[in-house]
Amino acid sequence: MEFLLVLFLLSGQIKAFMQFFGLNLPVDFTLITGALLLGFTAYKLIRKNNFSTNNISFFGIGLLLLFYAWMIFSLFYTHSEQYSREKTFYFLLNIAAFSVPFFFNQFNIKRFIRIFVLSTVVLALGLLPFQYLDLLKNVTEPTDGGAYTAIGGLYLSLSEYMGLILILILTMREGNVFSRNYDVLIILFVLGLMVLLGARGPIVFALIVYSFFRLSKITKIHFTIKTKSLVLLSSVFCLLSLLVFLMTRFPATDTLLRHSLYRFYSLLGGAVDGGTADHSSTVRLVLAQEAFTGIFKDIGSFLFGYGTGSFGIMTTGSDIRLYPHNMILEIWFDLGLVGLMVFFVWIVYILTKLRGQPNQYLSYWLMFYIFLNLMKSSSLVDIRTEFAIFALFAVQNFLVVKEPKPALA
Repeated sequence: MEFLLVLFLLSGQIKAFMQFFGLNLPVDFTLITGALLLGFTAYKLIRKNNFSTNNISFFGIGLLLLFYAWMIFSLFYTHSEQYSREKTFYFLLNIAAFSVPFFFNQFNIKRFIRIFVLSTVVLALGLLPFQYLDLLKNVTEPTDGGAYTAIGGLYLSLSEYMGLILILILTMREGNVFSRNYDVLIILFVLGLMVLLGARGPIVFALIVYSFFRLSKITKIHFTIKTKSLVLLSSVFCLLSLLVFLMTRFPATDTLLRHSLYRFYSLLGGAVDGGTADHSSTVRLVLAQEAFTGIFKDIGSFLFGYGTGSFGIMTTGSDIRLYPHNMILEIWFDLGLVGLMVFFVWIVYILTKLRGQPNQYLSYWLMFYIFLNLMKSSSLVDIRTEFAIFALFAVQNFLVVKEPKPALA
C-alpha cells in the first residue's frame, strides 16, 4: 500500500518522463494509479469485512466532501464551460489522496517516508541531465524554447518535495528515517540537488521554517560556544564548501550552479540594482493582482466567486487552465468567501483535533512549510501530495504498526 500511494502521488512527475520518451498510455497514468489505489483499498476493506476508525476520519473526510459539494454547486454559475468540469473532476484525486490513509490502521508511515524520499531523489537525479541539455539548447538557439523545457518544468514540484524531505527529517521528533548518518547524507545530497535545480522558493521556505524551528528550541541564551557545537558547525561548513567546489569542477554541474545563482540574483534584482524582478516573479504578482481585483469587484464575487475554473476566462477571455499561484486567492476567486471558509474550517478542525498529540514523524513545521509553498505556486488540483501528507499528519498518532519481536536468545 505504501509503495502504491507513493506511485500515485508522484505519477505526474513519472508521466512527464514517460511522455518525453514517447511512452503514451491510452489512459492517463495518474488515473491508472489512482484507480489501482482505490481498488486495493476497497479490496482490503471487503476482505477485512469490518472498519473502525477515529471520529477525525469521518469529520475530516466529511468536511472535505462538503467543500467539494460547493465546488459542484458552483458549476451552475461558473463562467467556465470546459475547464470547470476538468478541474472539478481532478479534485477527486485530492480527495482520494487524503482519504486513503484513514482506511488502514496498520499503514506503515515510516516505510512510506522512505519510499517517498528515495523515489523523489531518483526523479530529481533523472531530471538534472534534461535541465543541463535544455540550458545548452537555449544558449545555442536563443529563439527556441528548448526541446527539454517541458520536462524541465518538473524542477519546481520536485524541489518542493525535496524541501519537504529536508524539513521532515530536520524536525522529526523521534528516531530517524533511515539512520542518523544516512539521514545527514540525505540532507546534504537533497540540498545539493535543490541548488542545482534552481529551486528558489523551496530553499528559501525551508531555510525560514528551519530557522523558526531552531529558534523555538532556545530556552536559554548562553554566550559560550561548546566545543561540540563548534566542531559540528565547522564540519557542516567544510562539507558544504567541498560540495560547492566539486560542483564547479564538472562542466554540467557548474552550468547548473551558475544558472541557479543567476535565478537567485534575478529574484533580488529590484533590491540589488534597482531593476525589475525576474519574469516568473512578475507574472505571479500580476496574477495575484488580477485575482484581488476580481474578488473585490462586487459583493457577489466576494461571497460566491465566479465559479470553479473561472480564473482563466475572466482574466484572459479564454476558457483555459490558469490560476493565481496562491491557494487562498484561487479558492476565493472561484468559490468566494463561502468556499474559502469551508476550506478553512476543514483545516482548522483537523489541526485542533491534533493538539497535544506527539506527532512523531510529521510536525507542524512541515505543515508550515507546505503552507508557504501553496502561497506561491501550484493549482488546487495539483496538490494531492500535500493532501496525502496532511492526512498522514493526522493519522500518524492513531496508526497501529506491529514492531518485529526481538529474537529469543
